[in-house]
Amino acid sequence: MNDGLFDVVVAGGGPVGWACALAAKISLGKRAKVAVVERDPLPVVNADDPISARVYTVASGNLAWIHEHGVKIDEARSAAVTDIQVFGRDGSDSLHVDANDAGLNELARVIEHEALALAIAKRAQQVGVTLIAGECIALHDGDAETGTRTVELADRSLLQARMVLAADGAHSRLREAAAMDVSWHQYPQHGVVANLRCTEPHRGIARQWFLPDGSILALLPLPSVEGTPSVSMVWSAATEHAELLSALPESELLAEINAASAGAVNVHAVISGTRSFPLGLLRLPNPVGQRFLAVGDAAHAMHPLAGQGVNVGLADARCLFDLWQSAPDVHGDPGHALLLSRYRRQRYGPTLAIQLATDGLFRLYNQVDHPFLMAAGDAGMRLFGRLPAFRRTLSSSALQ
Repeated sequence: MNDGLFDVVVAGGGPVGWACALAAKISLGKRAKVAVVERDPLPVVNADDPISARVYTVASGNLAWIHEHGVKIDEARSAAVTDIQVFGRDGSDSLHVDANDAGLNELARVIEHEALALAIAKRAQQVGVTLIAGECIALHDGDAETGTRTVELADRSLLQARMVLAADGAHSRLREAAAMDVSWHQYPQHGVVANLRCTEPHRGIARQWFLPDGSILALLPLPSVEGTPSVSMVWSAATEHAELLSALPESELLAEINAASAGAVNVHAVISGTRSFPLGLLRLPNPVGQRFLAVGDAAHAMHPLAGQGVNVGLADARCLFDLWQSAPDVHGDPGHALLLSRYRRQRYGPTLAIQLATDGLFRLYNQVDHPFLMAAGDAGMRLFGRLPAFRRTLSSSALQ
């Protein structure tokens, strides 16, 4: 094999990018050459550092998959979710799903971004994945005889690969370079995040409120801080409201959170400063190109109200792992058109279903000018939430 030729090159060193690289290396074998191209150095996580405000709710099925392949999550920087409670506009409990509905000890785990990315990256490097410092900015045709694509980095260096993955986020430069059709809808909301100390224990419950003004507040379990319970806040609010929340003095912000959440955990201090980011829905009619594939947020960004963004990305990696295990059927070629065609068929339906569900919920509960529609949504959620079969189906399908 040409020393300069990679089997798989992944653009983007977030959790999904590293998970895809890990999947490639393990499934294609020890001789496979796999690289991750990332501009920023690996995160440094010290035991004394406060948990960052950027966290993921990683589903139990995805946790089991990464654990199976040797990834060790720092439990001190994660917290189990054993229950999910969703509250309607009137503050009543519209839906309650617990781990027993799915026959599990925990439904998911809230994990710090840096801790998750570092854990997967460490394992990937242990099995032989190469980290290349840089940024992928262009994609060119490769050698037809060897079946490759050429990736150009910001420093003008070139990499040849039999398969190229764009895992560089919703604003992916490599996806743009591949000239893929993209559908992008900007929601009239920003997400405001912060970590908070509580007076009451969270008891492993992830809570979410659909509020009368159309905003959505989530309080997610975090590990205790110096013996004090803590939660991660994600408040999806109209842009002006989000800007106001971000600018509030701490005491006023805490009062707003406690009022909106009816004092469920009684937050009393901000551990990390608030930050705000725009929310949108990104769809690709087809994430597959010639020896090229967009994964994670580069292929399917969505509203965070269901906490499924990273889970759908990790499901991409799991699908690739299964397909690459069948690579001997195509002479060990990870970018073979047959494998990519199978990937498109297997991932299209589940990805579209999650995006339609999150978008539909957002639109239903954002009909502030049509309160009867929002009330109907509350009533429907309460009705289905009383059905054990519905709760089992929801917990099982959402947590794969």
